[in-house]
Amino acid sequence: MDKIIPDVHFLWVGKDFFALFVKFFGSLGIKDSLFPTLALAGVSALEACNFTFYVAAMVRHLQRNEQATDRWFFRAILTSLVLFTLFSIADQVFGDRFQLLEHSLFWIILIGTWWGFYALHQDPNEKRERPQKGMLTRALVLGSSLTLAVCASVSGFSSRTFFNAEAPVRGIEVVEGVYKFDFPFLADKRVLEATIASFREEHPDLEISYIYTGPSELNSKKKTHLLLYVFVE
Repeated sequence: MDKIIPDVHFLWVGKDFFALFVKFFGSLGIKDSLFPTLALAGVSALEACNFTFYVAAMVRHLQRNEQATDRWFFRAILTSLVLFTLFSIADQVFGDRFQLLEHSLFWIILIGTWWGFYALHQDPNEKRERPQKGMLTRALVLGSSLTLAVCASVSGFSSRTFFNAEAPVRGIEVVEGVYKFDFPFLADKRVLEATIASFREEHPDLEISYIYTGPSELNSKKKTHLLLYVFVE
């Protein structure tokens, strides 16, 4: 879903992966957009297959088919390891240290998940026992409470901050001819366009000569804090 919906919507903070891939390949001197397009399509297809394997494993588990569950879960774990291995290699090639740490941790967690799955795996010849009613009730209550708390927190945060995804940012003149715009969380390319349009309406006598962004290009990675400096004449 994050490959299909790159923009910011209510209860959804997207990420423009195509812009990110273009930037990464551009850092290697590869300017042709065909390469990032093929890379993004390949990664998306592999992620879709990976998700399908997990769904198949869950369905087989619900059907009490343990052998099929083992096969599909193995395929899911294997494709996940391949994915995060490719991501880690790409992080090293493109120099993204933070993503390298994240993807490496996921890789280790997958190995632990696979070990835990087999360590706790029940012998198919062993008689199944239903969980105790009290334990099952406590687990359901705790899980439901945590889910509701997280949903309420996310919904409340989105309600309070979603206007940042649409409202233009007001700039201040830090030195003569230079205006600074402090973009909040969730601000993306639409906010940039609205901000520039609003600035031109408020200052029709000024001409924008240069725009500088820091710490990185807008909307190329995550929706985090951004400073925009506009140089005018």
